[in-house]
Parts: sequence; structure tokens; C-alpha cells
Amino acid sequence: MKQTGGFTLLEMVVAISIFAVIAAISYTGLIRFLDARTIINDRQDELTSLQRVMTLMQTDVRFMINRPVRDGFGDLEGALVSGGELPLAEGEFLRLTTSQLSPTLGITSRLQRIAWRLVEGNLQRVRWAVLDRDQDSKEYVSTVLQGIEAAAVRYFFYSPADTLEVETNWTGVSTLPVGVEFVITLRNGNQYQRLFAVASNG
Repeated sequence: MKQTGGFTLLEMVVAISIFAVIAAISYTGLIRFLDARTIINDRQDELTSLQRVMTLMQTDVRFMINRPVRDGFGDLEGALVSGGELPLAEGEFLRLTTSQLSPTLGITSRLQRIAWRLVEGNLQRVRWAVLDRDQDSKEYVSTVLQGIEAAAVRYFFYSPADTLEVETNWTGVSTLPVGVEFVITLRNGNQYQRLFAVASNG
């Protein structure tokens, strides 16, 4: 009598075991790939958001104008105010006068008062509709980035001896720095810094 071909129980167990090992390896590789893709996408989103913020900061700093203003109480406020020098709003670390393009006036630029604040992990850009304010002047607050641990500013300027100096608080009332550096630290530990030149100082 002719025997029919087939698999023995042992061969079946071995085949299933090999398949299980291959499946486990493939699944682990797939999970790692998906995790890596998620990390890359999150990083890309983070960099895109940071690039947008840095572009705003660059525009504010580059076109900074040496034009002091009056605050809501009529007191003189310097063209550039560092957070350590005056009792500014909560979390505010920079306030300045800058020249911005006016959407309603085409290429014509107009002066604006701008401030940057860090409030409860949110990086905010603040602007006022007028330069010389009164107590009823409205401020327009935009949250431009979330998940911020710290934000710091450094100011670069030339000393009378023509050497480049750095300060963390700006004390010059009638002058502007030649450059401003922003350092942003995210809650995930990543830190980014950019140095921008002030156009009015070359």
C-alpha cells in the first residue's frame, strides 16, 4: 500500500515556531519604524513652529527703530526695554519699537510697539495699535508657541573701546544693540538659539 506524503506533528511544531519567531521580529521592526516615524514627524512639526517664531523675532529685531514711547501713565519708555529694567507685564522679557509692513498700505511700513512674553509655558507676541498709549489702549496677544520651559535674550553692542560686549539686560536709553540673541528651551529639553542683527546699526 502506497503511503501518502504529509507533515509530521514535529515538523508542524517546528514550522509554526519558525513562523512565530519571524512574525515577532517583523512586528518589533514595524513598531520601531512607527515610533521612529512619529518622532521624526513630531520633530518636523517642532522645527516648523520654531522657524515661524524665529521669523517673527527676526523681523521685530532687524527693523527695530530707536523711537521711545509713552506708556499708559504718560511716562517715557525706551525704544528697547529689557524685562529686568522696568516692571513690565507678567512674563515679559522684551519690548521694542519696530517697523512693520502695513497690509492695508501695501509696501509702506509703519511703526509698532511689540512685546514678547512667556506665560505658563506659552510664548506670546504682543502688539499695540498705537505707540504712545493711554490706560485704555488695547493690547493684542498672540500665542505663537507652546511647551516652552524658558526664554532668554542677550544683547550685543560695541563698547567705547570698540570691543563687542554682551549683556542680558539692556540699559541703553538712547542707543540700540547691534544684535539680539534669543534662546528658547522647550519642555522636552531641546534648546534653540538664533542671533539677529539690528539693521539700523548696520
